[in-house]
Amino acid sequence: MLSIRRVTPDDAVARGLWDEQQAEMRVVYGDDGDDTFDRAIDSAAVHVSLVGSDDAGEALATAMLQWPAYDLPPGTIEAKRLFVRPDHRRRGYSRVMMGALEAAARKSGATSIALETGTEQPAAIALYEALGYHRIEPYGQYQEDPRSVCFAKELPTRVLVVNGSIGAGKTTSAAAVFDSLAARGSRAAFIDGDYLCQAEPSPADDPYSQALLFQNLAAVAPVYRARGCGLMVIARVVEDDADRDRYAQAFVSDAGRADVSIVRVDAPQVVREARVSVRESEERWRDWALARTVELSDTLDDLDLDDAVVASATDAGEDRSRAEVAGDILDAAGWA
Repeated sequence: MLSIRRVTPDDAVARGLWDEQQAEMRVVYGDDGDDTFDRAIDSAAVHVSLVGSDDAGEALATAMLQWPAYDLPPGTIEAKRLFVRPDHRRRGYSRVMMGALEAAARKSGATSIALETGTEQPAAIALYEALGYHRIEPYGQYQEDPRSVCFAKELPTRVLVVNGSIGAGKTTSAAAVFDSLAARGSRAAFIDGDYLCQAEPSPADDPYSQALLFQNLAAVAPVYRARGCGLMVIARVVEDDADRDRYAQAFVSDAGRADVSIVRVDAPQVVREARVSVRESEERWRDWALARTVELSDTLDDLDLDDAVVASATDAGEDRSRAEVAGDILDAAGWA
């Protein structure tokens, strides 16, 4: 069994395995003494570095991801240094490492993965083709090397909808999630769904303009995708069990429908009412919101459409920090 752990970009064990891989490549391609396979990787360029170990703790495999600085589409992350020690091959470890890399790439907001192998590595070529990678034109440093074979694989957009009643903190929490993603170097974007629905008159059968929301999301989704944003954070109430499917379709891409998670933030009624009273200065809107927060909270409880519920305040009525709430949301969505 292979256990995979994430390590720091300058981890000595990982870099030792990289050196072994580079030494093997020099033998395979007959470049002994040439620096073709000796290009050092700057620690600052490493986004994710993984090491796979056996049950005894011996390091057997490695792989890493970096955001490339050369001619690849925005949102494309590059896989490098996939290596399994020769004595441990033909056990499926390369597939396991690639699966872990793809999972890390999705959490990083990548819209695709690119990688390079070579004509003298038929097993690697067969592996990538079996995993759904398609050949692309050589890029960057590989453009002039006739031995290079480059591949890419599109990744579906991931959508996180932060649901919640009025005053529960969905917009504030969604913004905090976006800030957290940006701080860790992910490709992400944030949309306050309410702003895409501000149009009058609203249809009688669609008082909250959900149809307008999804029309607008479908229109802007390709723009964010082209920008390289693979993670979309949206603040919006979810009151219809068909909405999950609508989000998935709105952000459809060449990689297929989006992966959608819905996490609700909640707070005690007294907290929601206090927040509404501070936020709404006009009496008519304040009265409407105070009534609506109770009604909507009950509705969301009954519908139970969320993958998880996260508290934005304690039972004692104290606000939790934005960072704490954001961390819990990311964890609940599987984006941590």
